Parts: sequence; structure tokens; C-alpha cells
Amino acid sequence: MRNLIHAILLILSIQLCSAQGVNFFHGSFEEAKLEAKVQGKLIFMDAYAVWCGPCKMMTNNVFPQDKVGDFFNKHFINMKVDMEKGEGVDLRRQYGVSAYPTLLLIDAEGTVVQQIKGARGADALIEWAKKANMPNPVLTKKMQEKYANGDRDAPLMRDFIKVKASFKENIDTLMQEYIANLSPEEIVARENTDFVFEQTNSISSPGLKVMQEYARYFNDIYGVGAMDRKISGIARNTAYSAVKNKNKEELDAAIVFLKQYKPNNYKELSSELQVNFFGKIEDWRSYDKLVTKHLAKYKKGDDKAYRDVAWNYYMKISNVASLWKAEKWMQNNIKFNNTYENNLTQAYLLYKLEVYSEAEDAVNYAIILAGEEKKTKNAQILKDQILKKLKKTEIAQ
Repeated sequence: MRNLIHAILLILSIQLCSAQGVNFFHGSFEEAKLEAKVQGKLIFMDAYAVWCGPCKMMTNNVFPQDKVGDFFNKHFINMKVDMEKGEGVDLRRQYGVSAYPTLLLIDAEGTVVQQIKGARGADALIEWAKKANMPNPVLTKKMQEKYANGDRDAPLMRDFIKVKASFKENIDTLMQEYIANLSPEEIVARENTDFVFEQTNSISSPGLKVMQEYARYFNDIYGVGAMDRKISGIARNTAYSAVKNKNKEELDAAIVFLKQYKPNNYKELSSELQVNFFGKIEDWRSYDKLVTKHLAKYKKGDDKAYRDVAWNYYMKISNVASLWKAEKWMQNNIKFNNTYENNLTQAYLLYKLEVYSEAEDAVNYAIILAGEEKKTKNAQILKDQILKKLKKTEIAQ
């Protein structure tokens, strides 16, 4: 069993990493700029061409890595743009892209903050992005001195708060001071609404009160649903921190926050964050209970959602009753969507449950469904392991 799992992990490493690596934004550049403003992040753009060898190397070997995904997903809105088709043609002219890949960090207004040409390995890419995010130390010192001397000019405060935020320092007190110095007329001035929106990124941020009070105004500026996305993003960030720190109190705070502000689909998001938390900290008993409810309530008819969870059960859970439950999910999936993936996942579960004859039937059917176009290496490995188990059973009898 252990050998089979190791073999499958090796074969699926690229696919599994792709899910855990850099998450790329699927939308237009204008939508990415709005999302950057909503989340208070820069845009990371991989400007590539389909024929470019170094671009393919980064796509296959760098972006799928966990450490790259962890850093870039946390700090940036990530985009891959083909510079030779669609809006990429105009973006190539706008940003003067002449070599591939060109890697750019762009702010929410569309201004390039930093760029480099050529492929980079994982460590070099992260190091470049970290340095690009760091403010000028001389200017930082001058801002600190002005603030210490009592200067509370709005432009200075905005720059000073951005610097503090870039160092991951708590900016709540500074934001409170900044907002308190604005008149109602000044609050709705675009430079101030943009700033409050961008810098409101935690459940304790003073900007939340302003955004709630002027919700209709913010939605008019950033589009319907912008407030919901902002609130949901803050909750996700809090839950991400909860996982990182293995701190259930942070998770509970994120759930209370969602219940307070009630963004669209907040109940489903609350359920999703709880499922993710207990899965990540490997509390499988709680995960089993929560994910079962989540699937039944929010993922009816979504065979991929059920299959992904069933695979997680195969990889992580040993409780026999839970494994049979996952196998039943696959039976139901197959009734409505009789695919290679669903049958193969069922075969794995039956193998782990040591029902080898039924596992053989399932894997054989998966191979038939795959046809000539699909690679069936995973299925063939499983089938070989099943046949070995069946042979041992026959010998024992």
C-alpha cells in the first residue's frame, strides 16, 4: 500500500503541485487592476509567448512549486498573459515588452513598479519580488522623522502607512488617525476612498467602518460586488493566517467577521474556510464531519468537488466507514458522469478498502473509458498492484 501511494505521488507531483503553486487570475487586465485595488496588492504579470522555451520552464518547474505559490498568492494578483494574442498585444506595446518572459510588478493604477527580463528559478524569483516590494530606506527615514515631528499631511500619511504595511506592521492606529483627520467631504474624495479601500485588509481595520457607512458609494466606484469581494478576501486572509498559526481562535474570528458583514454567499464561504482549516491541520475527524455537510449543502451535483474530497480521503483518512462513504460518493458520481476520473478514484478507494476484485473491475472500466487519447499510467500502476494482491489471496487460499 505504501509503495503504491509513493508511486502515485511521484507520478502526480506535477498535477498536485499545479493546484498548490501560483494561482493565476482568470480575467482581463482591467479586472485584475480592480482586484488589486480590492485586495490592496500589486499585480504580478508573466508576459510570455507560447513558443518561448524559458517561459515553458517557468510554467512547468517554477510556478507550480509550493514556496512560490505561498509567496505570490499571498502578496500579488497573479496573471499570465500571452503577448501575441488578445489584449496581450496592446499590453506588449503599453509596457514595451521585447523579450520573453518579461516579469512585471504593476500597481492597481497600471504603473510598473518593477520588472525583469528572462526566466528565474524559484528562489531567485521570490527574492526579486521581495526586494521589489521593499520601500526606499532613505525616504522611509524622512517620512518617519516628519511623522515624529507632528506632520499629519494626508499625502505623507498615505505614503507612511503604505511603508508600514509593506513591512507587515500593524497600521490600525495610523489608519484611525488618518481617517479621523478627514472631513466627510474629504473621505469621498477619490484619492482617499482609493486609499482606504486598498489599505483595509484585516478584520480590525478602521477602514471597515468607513466602507460600511459609505458602502453604496464604494460599490458605485468599484462596481457591484466589490464590497463583498473585499470582505470575503479579508476573511480568507484571516483564515489563511489561522491555518499557518494553527490557531482556531483566528478561524473563529473570521467566521464571526463574515456573519457580521454578510457578504454574498457568506454561509458557504464560512463552511469552506472551516473545512480547509481542519483539513490543513490534519484534524481528520472534524474535517470528515464538516466536509460531508459542506458537500451536501453547497456542492450537490458537482462531481469534481466530490471526487477531489474522495481523493483526499484516499490519501489521508484511514477510518473504514469514512472510506466507504467516499466510495459511495463515487458510485453516485458515476451514475451521472461515468468518466475515467470518477472510476479511477473509486478503484483507489476500493483498493484501500481491500476489496480487490471490485477494485479490479473499476480500474479496468476506467482504462476502457480513457480510450487512446488519455494517459493511463496511474491506472496501470494501480491495476498491477491489485493483481498482485489478488494473486496473494489466491495463493493463501
